Amino acid sequence: MAIIGAGPGGYVAAIRMAQLGLSVSLVEQSKLGGVCLNWGCIPTKALYSATKTVERAAAGAEMGIKFSSPKIDLPTLAAWKEDVVGRLVDGIGALLDGNKVTVVQARATVASVGTVELSNGDTLEADRIVLATGSSPIEIPGFSFSDPLVWSSDDALAVSEVPKRLVVIGGGVIGLELATIYRRLGSEVMVIEMMPEILPGIDLDRRVIATLKRALKEQGITLQTNTTADALDKDGDTAVVHTSAGPIPVDRVLLAVGRRPNSAGIGLDNVGIEPDRRGFVAVDAKLETTAPGVYAIGDLIPGPMLAHRASADGERLAELFVGEDTPLDYGTIPQAIFTDPEVASVGVSEARAKQNSIDVIVGRFPYAALGKAQGMNETAGFFQVVAEAGSHRIIGAQIIGAEASSLIAEAAVAVQNALTLEAIADSVHAHPSLPEGLKEAAASALGRAIHAINR
Repeated sequence: MAIIGAGPGGYVAAIRMAQLGLSVSLVEQSKLGGVCLNWGCIPTKALYSATKTVERAAAGAEMGIKFSSPKIDLPTLAAWKEDVVGRLVDGIGALLDGNKVTVVQARATVASVGTVELSNGDTLEADRIVLATGSSPIEIPGFSFSDPLVWSSDDALAVSEVPKRLVVIGGGVIGLELATIYRRLGSEVMVIEMMPEILPGIDLDRRVIATLKRALKEQGITLQTNTTADALDKDGDTAVVHTSAGPIPVDRVLLAVGRRPNSAGIGLDNVGIEPDRRGFVAVDAKLETTAPGVYAIGDLIPGPMLAHRASADGERLAELFVGEDTPLDYGTIPQAIFTDPEVASVGVSEARAKQNSIDVIVGRFPYAALGKAQGMNETAGFFQVVAEAGSHRIIGAQIIGAEASSLIAEAAVAVQNALTLEAIADSVHAHPSLPEGLKEAAASALGRAIHAINR
């Protein structure tokens, strides 16, 4: 097997294939772990956690614990973040070595079916080639990453400075997560989104979005929807973003309008593979492209652009290669958004279910009614479960609040395994704990919540 790309899809595929007795070469032109580990998920969450300390210090006064104003040492913060990343990269290297995966540091190009050419002059012959090259940030007219005033997410995660005025173009996941981090660090942050609502394209119910918008505004983040960014003008140290709503003075611009598959320059034309206009590569039900023996996973193919989805693709493909198949339903893959409060979801929203003519019952439970949330001083948000009215099978869940990214796991197990409301409501949960909120939401849908009025 020759795998091109050692991100969360490629390295997981390599390890699982090796565990199943296949001979694997993994080619990576940069760092093990890919974008997620080095310039995406992990550094973002490390900075999210670090800057959460600033918020907790500010909130301590109302609990009777007072701190002096925190001093942020950017070089130390950046070094700590890099140390977290470095330890994880080293861990992946050890896992690959322990599973006897051959790792090749080079750029790879598909030369023909069964042949991969490397930038070091070598050639790999393989029975199967797996494309796991991931994706890259998108530019828009008038804003180029070559401009020192325009940041990509990579630049923002370097935390080399805290701009006084930061304009984030794009109100999606990446834009809002980085807006949260830089607001905590002290920047004045405005988020511009061209669509009517933030987090466009993500299946969230309106009350979740409304709760998040209210929280972001309370933190001092300005949200401007239905607004396009048209140009960036500079005059010495002064810069202005021209938008459809008027000019906005800035010190830095963070461009976070989405990502594009890395399908160019990897030799697809040599084997007759034609990406679509967005750059995605078509695959069949077994992840094989139109070229026999060439497969693709992760961000390179249509579906949610999530690291854990790519890893799931990688594991599934490895098992397909030895004659096993556990189908993967992309519609039941959970997603977590590291804003403040966190947002997490799995399955379908109430609105989507109704659009699909599914008769549903919905249960909700507020964080404010949880003893653990009160004790944590984290009372914003709620739990929501959506279930089929007849069978009570849980088909979706949304959580907005503290630790939603972890709490969604129980809901994901329920959705992925077609569990019922009763399965959650009748399970004894530890008290006091945050997961009790999901139990109460399920009970609420059944009309028998204990710590909320049933309606």
